[in-house]
Amino acid sequence: MVLLNLSIIFETILNNKTHNPMKKFYSILAGTLFVASAFGQAPLNTSEFKEATKKRADRQTRTLNTNSSRSIISNATVNFVDMSSSYYSSTPDYDLYYVFPDSTVNADFGGTYDYPFCSSLAMTFDLSSEVINSSILSLKDGFDPAATSTLDSIAVYSNYTQGRDGIVDTVIYRVITGTSGVNLSRVFYFTGMATSYPSSNDTTRFIQLLNDGSGVIAEYKVPLLPGDTLSNGLQYPIAVTGGLTVPSIFAITIDYKPGGTYTPFVDTLGERIGSFSVYTAELNGDGTFSNFLPNDYNGSSWVSNESKYDAASSWYGWYLPYLAYGAGLFESIDMDIVLSQTNSISVIENESDAALFQNYPNPSNGITTVRYSLENEANISFEMIDVTGKKVVSTIEGNKNPGVYSIEVNTAELNSGIYFYSILVNGDKITKKMIVTK
Repeated sequence: MVLLNLSIIFETILNNKTHNPMKKFYSILAGTLFVASAFGQAPLNTSEFKEATKKRADRQTRTLNTNSSRSIISNATVNFVDMSSSYYSSTPDYDLYYVFPDSTVNADFGGTYDYPFCSSLAMTFDLSSEVINSSILSLKDGFDPAATSTLDSIAVYSNYTQGRDGIVDTVIYRVITGTSGVNLSRVFYFTGMATSYPSSNDTTRFIQLLNDGSGVIAEYKVPLLPGDTLSNGLQYPIAVTGGLTVPSIFAITIDYKPGGTYTPFVDTLGERIGSFSVYTAELNGDGTFSNFLPNDYNGSSWVSNESKYDAASSWYGWYLPYLAYGAGLFESIDMDIVLSQTNSISVIENESDAALFQNYPNPSNGITTVRYSLENEANISFEMIDVTGKKVVSTIEGNKNPGVYSIEVNTAELNSGIYFYSILVNGDKITKKMIVTK
C-alpha cells in the first residue's frame, strides 16, 4: 500500500471557509511517497477473512442494558459500515488486521511472518452525516445530531487468540473530542481527487486526529477472553460507559495491550503471546474507492508502527486517514456504538396537537416552503439551525388559529449542507431536517 503522491494539500479550520496552505506538516508530505515494507503484504489469515462477509451477515449483536432511570428520548446503534452499505446500496469487503503496540514481534500474514504494522486504529464519528441521519438516526426518532449525545457503549468486531501462557490481554477504547484549533477541529483536504470518489463533487476531506493523548475524555479497558465471543465466532469486546456526553463529532481509538512480557523479534502473535485483530471494511468492495460526501467526516484512520517511532516521518504523531490512500483498506472500522439523548429538540406531535411537514422542494437551492398544521389555537415561532447549532433563521409567527399554514424560506444565501427547521408551539418544539445544495 502506498500513500498517494499529492501535488497540493491544504488545511482549513472546521466551519471556517478560509483555506490556508499548510506551512509545516504538508510541506514535508506533498510530493512524497510514504512506503512501509509490510503494506504490500496480504492482510493476516487470508482464509479467515474470506469468510468475513458471511460471518458478518450472520452476526448476533448483544443486547445491552441501558440505564432505565434516565429518560431516554432517543436511542440508536451506529455502525458506519452498515449505514454506508444501506445508504449507497453497496457491498463492503471485510479485512482483518493485527493491532499491536510495537513492531518487535512476529505476525502470521497468511503463512508469511513479518511485523504487525498497525499500532492503533481510530474511527471518527460525524453525527450530522447524511449517511447516518438517513438510516437509524433521524429526527423522526427524536435525535438531534447538532446536540450533544450520551455514548452508552462501544464494541468492535474482532478476533482474539490467547497465548499459551494463559495471560489475559486487554483492548483499550479511548474517546476523543475536539481541541480548539488542533484535534478534531482542523480540516485537511486533498485536491484533484474528486473523480476517484463516486459521490463527491469536490475534494476529499478529513479531520486531523493526533496520537499524542490530546482530547481524550474517557478510557475503557476491556479484558479479552477466548470464550467471550458471538455465536459466529467473532470477538465482540464491549465497553459500557455508564453514560458519557459527546459532541456531534468525536473519535474512538482502539489499542491492544498484551498482559504479559514477550521477547522482541522472537515471540509470535497467537502463540506464546496473545493475538488481537480488528475487522475493517472497504465500503464499496475490494480495491474500490469509497463514496464520499463533502463535509462528511466519518472515517477510520490508523497509526503505523513505522510512523509512530520515526520523528522524521511526515505522519509522526498523527493518525493516518484512509483518504490518504488510493483504494484504502481502512475505510471504516466494524464498530458499534450505542447513543442516546435526553435533550431531543423534537416532541411527540400528538401531544402538541400540531404537525410539521417536510419542506418542498428538498433539497433546495432557493425558495423552499415549510408547512405546518394546528388543531388548536397556539403561539408559533419558526427557526432554523445549521449542524453546529448556529441559528440562521428566526421569525415570530404569532398567535395562530387552527388550520394549515405555510412559511417560505429563502435558502439561496445559505451554505450547502444539512439544516434543521423547527416550529415552537406554545414553547414546545417540533423539528425536521432539510438539505441545501448549490
